[in-house]
Amino acid sequence: MAFGHSLRSFFPSFLTLAMLTVLLGLGAWQVERLAWKEDLLERMAERRTAPPLTLASAADIAGLQQAAHDFYPAVLQGRFGDRAVFWFTQIENKPSGLDRWDAAGYHMLVPFFLTDGSAVLVDRGFIPARLIDIPAPPPPQGDVALAVILRWPDGRGAFDNDDDAARNLFYVRDPKVIGSHWRLDLPPVLGEAALANEAWPRGGQTRFSMPNNHLQYAVTWFGLAIVLVIVSGLWHIRHWKSQAKG
Repeated sequence: MAFGHSLRSFFPSFLTLAMLTVLLGLGAWQVERLAWKEDLLERMAERRTAPPLTLASAADIAGLQQAAHDFYPAVLQGRFGDRAVFWFTQIENKPSGLDRWDAAGYHMLVPFFLTDGSAVLVDRGFIPARLIDIPAPPPPQGDVALAVILRWPDGRGAFDNDDDAARNLFYVRDPKVIGSHWRLDLPPVLGEAALANEAWPRGGQTRFSMPNNHLQYAVTWFGLAIVLVIVSGLWHIRHWKSQAKG
């Protein structure tokens, strides 16, 4: 009887300690994520107004690093290629005057040949899905200086659809995969057209903001931990009183 009574007393304490460890760990993780997100947002804001880099060769591209140049403005020197594929996505900064359903659509991705003949992937901008069958105006011909925002795209997620290269339709904006489709050796970085032109595809779609809810999440986890401690304390007080009476 004594052993069973001790076990009934020990198990709630063990469960409380395990749950408290998990809740405090989640809260601490969200605090770390908060610091990371605030640093990222600060760097994005600084880079948005930085003087643009001039990129005209493979050597210029090779000198870029994601940690230092993601979201950095640049000017590409060269010419547009004559091929295009489409990346299906949804945009956050939907152009004004469009229906809310027009947030779903395609980004037109094209090769851009630098002055030394090497190529880099360029995102010309967004086209609403209902307008995808309307021919897009061709890019400028000849040598141009193209203002872009440098980006390193996210990798393929577990829920991304398979690409349909036969239809020039991709669900992940992966320069290596798209370059293989074109038989071009593309670097992992790409340029997003920086100017929000009126025609389609429409540039200027780079997101310089992102949700930052880590503080709320941290408060939630730490709050649950406090509630757990209070409930556990009240239970133990009641348990000890019942033992004393027994």
